[in-house]
Amino acid sequence: MKEYLLTNFVMLFEIVGILLIIRLSVNVSKRTVTATVLSFSFILLSSILYSVERWLGEQETLSIWRFVSSYAVYAMQPIIIFLTMQIAAPIKKKWIWLLAPELIGVILYVTSPWTKLVCWYNEWNDYQAGPLYRLPYMVFAFYIVVFLVQTIRYFRKYHVQEKICLVYVVSVSMGGMLFYLISDYVNDYNPIFTAAILLYYLLFYIQRSKVDSLTGLMNRQSFYKDIEKSSGHIKAIASVDMNGLKRINDTLGHHAGDVAIATIAENLLKGRKIKKSVYRVGGDEFVILYYAATEEDVAEDIEYMRKNLAKTDYVCAFGYSVVQPSTSVEDALKDSDEKMYEDKAALKKAALADGAETQYSDDR
Repeated sequence: MKEYLLTNFVMLFEIVGILLIIRLSVNVSKRTVTATVLSFSFILLSSILYSVERWLGEQETLSIWRFVSSYAVYAMQPIIIFLTMQIAAPIKKKWIWLLAPELIGVILYVTSPWTKLVCWYNEWNDYQAGPLYRLPYMVFAFYIVVFLVQTIRYFRKYHVQEKICLVYVVSVSMGGMLFYLISDYVNDYNPIFTAAILLYYLLFYIQRSKVDSLTGLMNRQSFYKDIEKSSGHIKAIASVDMNGLKRINDTLGHHAGDVAIATIAENLLKGRKIKKSVYRVGGDEFVILYYAATEEDVAEDIEYMRKNLAKTDYVCAFGYSVVQPSTSVEDALKDSDEKMYEDKAALKKAALADGAETQYSDDR
């Protein structure tokens, strides 16, 4: 026990620390917390079993517990990867078949003392490789590929800086384990797992702090940060404001208001295929930053969004401004806001003519 604690003190310190800190998290879902706790719990158990297996391997006689600990470690490593996926990019229920390689592997590991297909230990407690001795590595590699695909899909909407961080976390951790394997260096992978998942969770948590929890859009803090970082690349700004949110909240309840906001956010993301970022900067206020877009592109995108919103029960006012060489992004934002309020006034005038005054009773 003393040797185990001395050897794995840093890893144990990280695991216990993250398990304590995660309880303070407010930007992540219960599912994410559960997946993270389970990931580190399996790492801890795998580490203990690995040390037990190493100790049993030093004994003169074979113990049945060496089989149990060895096969359990083989089975747990893919589970750790699978659980880590659930932190940021969970597998949907229809993809449950992805667990098949793990289940097949477990069956082959458990039966190997008799079939001798994967590996076993002879009566002198020596390791013996079977024809499928590489199976644990193959199953592990399969889940690494699935993890990479899922994670890339999740992070594809984020900026280059976040993607670079992701590549670093994944490539260095996987590269370290691959280096151990190629070098035939027998070592415990669990400290690498711990550090990688800790960094992965930290990256995910930072991302969640930048996202509006209701709509999935980037939030107000992200908007100002992106203006600061990318002002030279922003070509146009659009301001969007929903009409009648207070009326919906007062008459139908706040849940109906949340549904309205989420529906609008979804439709704003459905615009033309041009590079843009959509932000929720207030209760019913949104801003869109356009990159590498002409004024014609922006106008077409806004018209496309208007048509999509016309299919719903909600109405939004739009205004946009192109960033000129002689103006700042802040000036363009102020201009787009003014145009949005002009559009809101025009919509209100038209609605009043049709007898829809209550829809605009709460508007500025």
